[in-house]
This record gives sequence, structure tokens and C-alpha cells, in this order.
Amino acid sequence: MQIVSGDNIDRKAWAAFVKAHPQGNVFQTPEMYDVYACAKHAKPIVVAAVEDEEIVGILLAQYLTNGDAMASWITARSIVTGGPLVKDNKPEIEEALMREYRRVLPNKTIYSEIRPIYDISELRNERVNELRRWKRVGHYNLVLGLEKTQEELFEQMHKERRRNVNQAIKAGLVFKEVADEDGIGEIVALIKQTYERKHVPISYLDMFGEVRRLMGDYARFFASYTPEGKMIAGEIRLCYKDLVYAWFAGSDEAYFKLRPNDFTMWNVICWAAAEGYKSLDFGGGGEPGKPYGVRDYKLKYGCEMYDYGRYVWAHRPVTYWAAAKAYALYHKMKGK
Repeated sequence: MQIVSGDNIDRKAWAAFVKAHPQGNVFQTPEMYDVYACAKHAKPIVVAAVEDEEIVGILLAQYLTNGDAMASWITARSIVTGGPLVKDNKPEIEEALMREYRRVLPNKTIYSEIRPIYDISELRNERVNELRRWKRVGHYNLVLGLEKTQEELFEQMHKERRRNVNQAIKAGLVFKEVADEDGIGEIVALIKQTYERKHVPISYLDMFGEVRRLMGDYARFFASYTPEGKMIAGEIRLCYKDLVYAWFAGSDEAYFKLRPNDFTMWNVICWAAAEGYKSLDFGGGGEPGKPYGVRDYKLKYGCEMYDYGRYVWAHRPVTYWAAAKAYALYHKMKGK
């Protein structure tokens, strides 16, 4: 078995491996690698295992920092979403991938984190027990099954969500899929506005302008407008195989009384079901046993919870601890 990284990986073979893998997902594709490469404060890291000229394992990570070189010393981290992908879940392949991943990882990285979007406990348990470096933390993913009628999808939502959707319809809101550059720019501006309002940093806001060009139909943009034509909410959804992933969203708080968020989400659910997708992943729902308002909000769409967990490796434990305390204090001061 040979381990290769970066430009040495055959992109066609890489794409084919992810597409064929039972847990293959958009976050481990060559297209996502290209998106990460466009970001100012992020860069992609990819390693592959090759056996008899066939890819048998892939690991794509995004190395992130917030701000300048000074800030990177307390924010540098590497996130692996939806990976690694390993043929037949063979532990020796994953072990080889992890060795190479650790070798190419920048020395100033504070921690690595694996964020599964499927259950990978069969693969990770042996790995965790062997190295004792990865710590599993319980973490929910919230997933909505789409193989139902539109009426069933609507009725399973909480009455508050249904009421808000009906209120938005009465207000005359208009839902559209967006493909033009100006419209995508408006959605990105709403995302930026929303994350600033919530005091949540985005290390790679500048990459969104390239997403459609690099990912094609894997990335879809949706928006809601007032009857006068003003965009007041927008979402970016990643679509791959039978899964739609709720990636980023933003809205104008001046129009919250029109319920644009529920209206947009409901229409995306209808679109995804009509297109034949089987599930919509709403993303993270926080840790089990801890109150989390975002989880409560997502559950009201009829989602189910799955504790896929997250796996953390603190490469610089003292800095990791200090950064976590500082981040928690920051949000406490902001009232979050």
C-alpha cells in the first residue's frame, strides 16, 4: 500500500472512490478540496491510500485559522468533515492515512477534529483504543427523512413552524433558486451579516464566491424575497448522492416578522424531496445532556437525532485548553 498526498492523487480515481463508498459525501470530494483552496484563512490537506493502483482510502481536512499570523497561534485547527473514508473499514488503511496526515499537518496546529456525518464508530473504536489520542465527545447530528409526501412533511413539523410558514405565505414572500453571480453575492452578504450578529467567526467567507463555479450542482443557492423583490434570507445547500446538507444560511433581522427563515427552509425541504433526495442533514445539534437552543429549533422541523459524536486530538493540549476557555468567556461576555 502506498500513501500519497496533495497533487499526487489521481483526481478521477479520488472522485470515483468517494462516489462509490457507502458513506461517500461531498466533504471528501476533489471539488471540496478546490473550495477550501480558495479561502484566505484556510487550506486543504488531503492524503490517500493506494493499493494496486486503486484508491482504498481518502482523508480531506481543512486547516483553519482566524485572522493574521499572530491570531493563528491560538486558532489553528484542522477539521475533517465526513471522513476519513476507508475501503471495508480496514483499520490498517486508516492507520496509514492518519500517520501521513499527522506528518503533513502544520506544527502550530492546536487540535484536529473529526466531524462524522454518518456513524463511524466501527472504524473509530479500534483506532481510539489503539492510540488513546483521539477523545470522543458526544455530539448530535439532526437529520430529516425526505421519503414522505409533502403533506406528511408539513404535518410532522411543530405547529409553530407550520404557523410561521403560513404567515410568510400570507405576507407574499417569494422563494427562488439562485444561480446568478449578483444573487449569490447577496446571499453571501446575508450570511456574513448573520454570523457577525451572532459573534461567530467564519474563516473562509471569501471562498463562497467560488463555490458555484467549483462545485457545480453539488452546491445550490436558495433565497426568499419580499413581494417588492428584496432578498431577506438565503441558504447554501450541498447536494451529493441522496443527501442534502444544510451548509450555511443568513437572513436580514429587520424582516424577521415575515418569518423568512422558516419559509426558506420549508421550501428547500420541498425542493429536496421533489428532486428525489432521501434525507436533509441539518448539521450539528450540540452535546447530549446539555441544553442547546439550536437543537430545539431544528427538531421542530421533524428531524431525528443521531449521536455520531466528534473526535478530538489535542496536539497542543495547554493551548487547546486555554483557547477553549477564552472562546467560552468571549461568548459569555457577548451574552451567547
